Amino acid sequence: MDATIKTLSLMNDNELTIKGNKASLDLGVYTKPRIFYIYDKIYVSVTDIQTQRTYLFDSSAVPFPNFPVYVASPIDLSDIDNNRSIEIAAKFEENSLIVHTIN
Repeated sequence: MDATIKTLSLMNDNELTIKGNKASLDLGVYTKPRIFYIYDKIYVSVTDIQTQRTYLFDSSAVPFPNFPVYVASPIDLSDIDNNRSIEIAAKFEENSLIVHTIN
């Protein structure tokens, strides 16, 4: 579970609930949901640690296109270069980092 003042997200087995909206995921071993609030938009991520895939959802539990992506750790979400595009950073392999931009 992760929560902010206005958002509650829960992961129960393979079902993610965000603000009462539900999304079903493949069976797996998931990290707890992480809520990110960037530029007045809510993002929620969970990572399947068995398959090394991370999923990203909006506040209505709608998945973002082109997800899941392969990572070796939970993600961090930020505007790294201050260009108002959101980037995802995560460990990719043993000694590498991967950064994806969300369009």
